[in-house]
Amino acid sequence: MKHMVMLMLAVGLAAAPAAAQDAQKAKVDITGAWTMTVDSPQGQMTITANFKQEGETLTGNHVSEMGEATLKGTVKGNDVNYTLTLDMGGQQMSIVHKAKVDGDTMTGTAELGEMGTMNWTAKRKK
Repeated sequence: MKHMVMLMLAVGLAAAPAAAQDAQKAKVDITGAWTMTVDSPQGQMTITANFKQEGETLTGNHVSEMGEATLKGTVKGNDVNYTLTLDMGGQQMSIVHKAKVDGDTMTGTAELGEMGTMNWTAKRKK
């Protein structure tokens, strides 16, 4: 009986750090305005990303010199995934964004299909 209690205590203590990490990941909320810096073939571009997160559902928009585009995606733990659809002279172009959140910073990629991939970073506006 004593060994069983010790075993259960050991298992409980071993699981505690994992549970604490899961709780920390669950607290990620990227709602708000972020300043994005995108490394494009034409040089760096600055974009304002406005995110609204409700649970794992992400909506919002990007605003830049080229206009405004809506986005839809998810936030799961520290992983952010969303798609932005642009109207390029009558043709629709989807850009898939993938990023990791670390506090008030995100680092990710934007996949433009046949046009390649661009790296980007974002910082939460204060």
